[in-house]
Order: sequence, then structure tokens, then C-alpha cells
Amino acid sequence: MGDYKIHHSHLTCNCPYCQQYRRSEVNSQGYANPLSSVKEEVREEVRKDDQLSSVKILTHAVTQESMMIDDEVIYVPKVLPPKKEEFRGVWITTVRNNDFPSEAVYENGFNVERFKQEFLQILQRCKVLKLNAIFLQVRPEGDAFYESAINPWSVYLTGEQDVKPDWGDFDPLAWMISATHRVGIEFHAWFNPFRLTPASSTESTKQNLLQTLSDTHYARRHPDWVYYFNHQIYLDPGVPEVREFIIQTVMEVVQKYEIDAVHFDDYFYPYSYETEVDGVVHVVSFADESPDYATYERYHRPAQSVLEWRESNINQLVYSLSNAISEYNQTNKKSIAFGISPFGVWASAEETGGIGSQTSPNQLSSLSEFVNSKLWVDEGWIDYIVPQNYWSFSDPLSSFAEVANWWNKIVSDSKTQLYMGIGLYLYNEDAQNPAWQNKDEVVNQIKYLSQLNHVDGYAFFTYHNLVITTLDLPGQAVLNQAILSLESEVLTTYSLVPPRPWLQQKETLPVSHLKVTPCDEGCLLIQFEDTLDNNSQYYVIYRVLRTNFREEIDLSNASYILDVVGKNKGEVVQSYTDTTADPHHVYTYAVTALSQAQVESTPISYIYVP
Repeated sequence: MGDYKIHHSHLTCNCPYCQQYRRSEVNSQGYANPLSSVKEEVREEVRKDDQLSSVKILTHAVTQESMMIDDEVIYVPKVLPPKKEEFRGVWITTVRNNDFPSEAVYENGFNVERFKQEFLQILQRCKVLKLNAIFLQVRPEGDAFYESAINPWSVYLTGEQDVKPDWGDFDPLAWMISATHRVGIEFHAWFNPFRLTPASSTESTKQNLLQTLSDTHYARRHPDWVYYFNHQIYLDPGVPEVREFIIQTVMEVVQKYEIDAVHFDDYFYPYSYETEVDGVVHVVSFADESPDYATYERYHRPAQSVLEWRESNINQLVYSLSNAISEYNQTNKKSIAFGISPFGVWASAEETGGIGSQTSPNQLSSLSEFVNSKLWVDEGWIDYIVPQNYWSFSDPLSSFAEVANWWNKIVSDSKTQLYMGIGLYLYNEDAQNPAWQNKDEVVNQIKYLSQLNHVDGYAFFTYHNLVITTLDLPGQAVLNQAILSLESEVLTTYSLVPPRPWLQQKETLPVSHLKVTPCDEGCLLIQFEDTLDNNSQYYVIYRVLRTNFREEIDLSNASYILDVVGKNKGEVVQSYTDTTADPHHVYTYAVTALSQAQVESTPISYIYVP
């Protein structure tokens, strides 16, 4: 794949922090870069509705005082208008079988039909909620939910690492992607690049954890490229061969499967942990133990500190993978996106000379964990970013509004799309917090996001928290109410994934020969034609009840979207059955084609008269 080198003299961001980063990188490489002028900070006011009757003021969960940001009261609309383009995603976690699949799928031999049934239930729930994308974890711990030439089968799929079930020619990942596309939903393949094992007992060692991996595992073959921290083992990002292996791992899936995006989460270097010594709790950071120091001694550039070196390792991986995906897209006329979901706080303003967010310096941050997520946006290395904004409006260290507002400013001059990560799971995990005893917390978060010009959508963590259940879990009763509020106040109409035109490789042509005919079962059959080689992956079906034939139809109205469905590849004639129409009414139907880059064609319409 090639370990692409970042030309630090060409980095474009001129904020003081990135200038300092550039100078440190350039000096260690032996050449100089002229100083660039510091960008002037542009403050954007949070938009408010002028009519106070249509908005509400948010109040603190404890003090009940009005919430403020940038010295202004925080308002949110009482009613959220339909939005035609809005990313709505959900993470589907496979590690420890958290969301999917259940252990019942493989505990008595792999049950293909149960596997399919469970996944189809997830897709059905996503359609009910009118979501348009999923992040499915295909590499949870140095393994694979697909047949790989370089990584073992995942224990969370087959029940035993590197053991392929006797399922004939069944390809679980290919089947899941096809099923996802069939219902008009994007499939983002989610990779954890470096983590190899789950948390283990305090008696664990690097050697005995390595022994839990299959004999052919990459880490078993290269134990010197593995470090031990907080009772887990990880591949070392500082080893160039490890970074190249991660790129090969991702590109194997890119080349073999019809995924829509490559997705990383926040796990690069591991987070700090707490330990108790003589009754006193201590926080131990990765920098405290530095299990990768020998790697640093071998690979760092002159004058490069260990902290700068770690950050550079992650930047190098992101940059190289971005280039590899881009080259593949251009060569193969694909539009595969690359996105990352980092920790929500990049850094505080106090830590970065005013560049970071107005969050507490006591709050953990991406930058403190060697992840410069702002740089990836500034340089356009990623197509979308999903900051994990897993806090309430009332959080004392980092409020949801402040984190969202900061990211909204950061992406304003970038091609990178901003989707906000929403911590729905906190209704369970932080159930004693007054903020998460409010069923409207998440609804209000999404209403707040609707007022930020550069927020293109949101994603929920994690899937099982979107399912109403009678299980007696902490906070579950409030979560159930929150889900119902999402369904009735937020997720009321379909939305399309915002287009990524820079990924579009060729034009998406409109469909043709649209016709609508009644079915024997009281439904309406919609049929149209699309060429086999058209740059189309989905179709948008619009339906408008006609009361005035002279009325022009505005297809930017999200409420007119009846459904989004996948292309039946290999077929010229495409069909869709409208089971909710009244065959005695007059409707105008319209159909557009959507490319993998979510670029929509011009519509073709048909007036159905019974």
C-alpha cells in the first residue's frame, strides 16, 4: 500500500497549535517552513427562533437556571421541522456480542438462519426509526467478521477465534452488506485498528494474553510489535510495519466488499485507568507507563519528543489510509468514504492558547491521548467526523452544547461533514445523574444541533439502546420514554444522507419509464427502468397526495419521501410496492436515483389516477 509521508510544510491549518505541530515535525525532518498568519477566530451565534412561542429555553438539570453558551441563553425549537438531508446513524457493536450477534447464534454450532434473522431485525428497527446508516464493527479485536487472508475469524462471530464454521459458501459480511443496501441504508465498516484483547484479570501478562490468540494471529507472529497496558494487549502504532498492516487490513475489505465507508472509532492509544494503592486511588495514563518507549527510541526523528512521536504515528496512519482509499476510488470509480469518531473533546481552550473548546482542562481530551482529530479536518484527510459528544447539557466539565458548538466552527471551512455522536447509552450507565433522568435530554440535543449550520446529522451509541425493553436495568424506564420521544418528535420522516459530491466519480442519470398500477391486494405497484451501468445504488420514492393538479411539487420537502430502497443489481426494471396508499386517491409519484456518494439524480414523475 505504501506508507504515505505527510509533507508537513504543506499542512494548511494556520491555528497556533497546528503551527507549533508543523514546526516540531519540520524541524525533526531537517527543513524549515515559513510561518503563516493566524486565522482570525470567527464566532458564529447560535441561531434562535424570533418567535418565543415556538422555542423553549433549556434549564440546568440541577439548578434549574437557564443554560448559557457564549453568554447567550440556549433555545431549542419546540417542533423540529422535517429535514431532507440529515445523516442518521447507529453503531452496531459486535465486541463481547454487545449488540449483535447473540451467543445463541454459535453456541451449538453456527446457525446461519438465526444470524440472518437477528440482523434483519436490526435493519427492520432501523427502518422503523428512519435511520439511513449503520456502523457495523467488522474488526472488534484484531480479528474479522469476514474471510480474510491476514486476520483470523472473530470469536464474536464463530465462537472460537480463527475457526470457520461449516456454513458452505455463506459470506456473512457480503450478505449483511447486501441486506443493508436492499433497504436503502448505508453500510460503514467499523474497524478497531490496534486493540487485540478484552479487559482481563489483574494477574494477566502480555505473554499469557498472546497465548489466547490463534497461532496464525499477526500478534503471535510479531510479539515484539505488541505492548501490554491495563491488562490488555495492543498492536504498537509506532512500528511502521504495524501501520502498513492496518492499511492492508482495511484495504482488503475495501477491495473485496461493497462497503460505503471505512470507519474508525476513538481507540488509538488506550485511555488512562484508575488503580488503588494502599487505599488511595491513582490515575495511570499511557504516558505514565510508556510501554512503547523502546519503539520510540528506535523510530523517532531527531528532536521529536515521545508525545509528538505518538501523535505523528496516528496522523501518519490516517493520512496514509486516506490516500489509499482515495486512489482506490479513483481507479475503480467508487465513492467509499472515510470517517472517524474520536473522543468528543479535542482539547480545552486553556490547554491550547484559546484554540480548543470552552471545556474544563480537567476533562480528558483527544489531544492528551495523542489524537489530533482537528488536524484531520483541517487537512481534509477524512470525509466525515463523528465526535463522541457523550455528555449532557448540564455536564460541569464539558457540556453537550459547548462541544457541539466548537466542532460546528471547526468544520465550517472544511469539506469534512460533521455528524454528532450521541450517548443514548448514558440513560443506563449514568442513571443517577439528574440530566439523564430527563427523557427529553437527547431530543433536546438533536433540536439544538438543528440550529448549527455545519452539523450534517448524528449517530446513536449503541444499537441496543434504541430498542424498548422491559428488562429491569438502571434508567431503562426513562430510556424507553426517550426512545418514544425520538420516534414521535425527531425521527418522523425519512432523510437522505447528505451528498458527498467530491467522491462522485461519474454522473448519476435519472431513471425512466415510471408507471404506477394497482395491485390485487389493494396496494400500488411502482415500476421504472434504470440502466445496468448507471451510477446508482439507491432510489428515492416520493409520494404526494394531489388536491390541486396545478400545484408544483417541492421535492425538497422531506415529508414527501415515501421510502429509500436499494438497487436490484442485474435488473433493468426496478419495482416498489406501496402498501400504505389508498388506491382510490390521486397521487403524484416521483423517483430519483442516488449514487454511492449520495448524489441525487433529477426526478421523473407520474400522476396516478384511479
